[in-house]
Amino acid sequence: MKSLPIAIFFFLCLSSFSLQGQDLPPWRVNVPLSDSGYVDFLQYFQIWNVITFKKAGSEAPPRMDTHLRRARLGLSGQLNSRAIFYVGFTYDGIGKDSLSASAGSPNPDDNLTFHIRDAFFTYKFAPLVNLTVGYFRPRAGKESIYTSAFNISQEKGQPSFHPRIHMVGRSIGRETGINLGGFKRGTKHSLLYDIGIFDTNHPFIQGAGQVWSPLFTARGVWMIGDPEMENYTLVYSQTGYMERKGLSIGANITYQSKTDLFQNNLVYGIDAQLNYGPLDLLGEYLWLYRETPSNGSFIQTTDRSYVFKGAWNVPLHQKQILQFCLMYTATTPDKQYESLARNPLTNANLHKEWAGGVNWMVKRNRLKLGLHYVNGKKQFFRDRESRSGKFSYINPSLQWMM
Repeated sequence: MKSLPIAIFFFLCLSSFSLQGQDLPPWRVNVPLSDSGYVDFLQYFQIWNVITFKKAGSEAPPRMDTHLRRARLGLSGQLNSRAIFYVGFTYDGIGKDSLSASAGSPNPDDNLTFHIRDAFFTYKFAPLVNLTVGYFRPRAGKESIYTSAFNISQEKGQPSFHPRIHMVGRSIGRETGINLGGFKRGTKHSLLYDIGIFDTNHPFIQGAGQVWSPLFTARGVWMIGDPEMENYTLVYSQTGYMERKGLSIGANITYQSKTDLFQNNLVYGIDAQLNYGPLDLLGEYLWLYRETPSNGSFIQTTDRSYVFKGAWNVPLHQKQILQFCLMYTATTPDKQYESLARNPLTNANLHKEWAGGVNWMVKRNRLKLGLHYVNGKKQFFRDRESRSGKFSYINPSLQWMM
């Protein structure tokens, strides 16, 4: 295929660039403020060079598509030793072909995708009492709340997609709310908790909005051995960078009692993360329950979304890491709608995929190159019918953070 040599050349060029980046500064551009405060400037993007072999729902020939899969611009920092903030904007999908097999929305028109993604403020009363207010991800699940910049897989697993629609209606998974969280670090055991309430307003959740019903969330994590973090934070890493030796076991639940569209809407699940020297293992399983009115009664459905991934890290010179990784992930609709490959009451579509590849972590996740292959099957619409189709692609990529 003609595009394959081009992709290899693209990857080699990125490799050359990464070697020139050994002298990057320790972290982001930093402006100090009075009273121990500071402001960081964030710039982050992932350049993908997707070579599509098969596209679900399309008979298009193999093609290559270079685009910005994810791109962020923002400010973070602290006003003093207790008050921290973050405001971030996104311009994802710039240059994305509508016939590319990778996830994300296409970019056929002018680049008008710049919009706010996160805006929140956290006040740290004590290690066990941290209050966050603003527009951010409800602390539910694992794959959804872990940032895409710190994944061991190139693309996030399915628990980062449909569960967000089930909870808040938006694919980005953000909502306005208040969250109380805390972290207790011990010598052998550590605990993390989050409890939140969010004011949902998306039409997929509220309908006409005649009934006001907040979303309640709760999450707890028990860490054995080394913890995932030093202090309470909203950002985590899936890899231990060959340094952590610990196991994290988590559980979460969300609940919304009633809206114009449904009642007793829940997401609940379990997850685990093991980082032990060169080994990184993660797993998450979510159940998505909802009761939807129909002919004077309620139909109960439970969709499922899960992911399993692992990585083996090989040390290189100058603290670089070569990370070999595998992932299997799926969303499956309620069993009574398996023949449709779609739950018409929740819009959960069948989506199964496995992915494998390698990450060259030149500066950990700040400067990372990837080469991954993805193969899967998912539901799509054609002629008003619900059908399934296979997709596959190979993807050289570059991730850069400043």
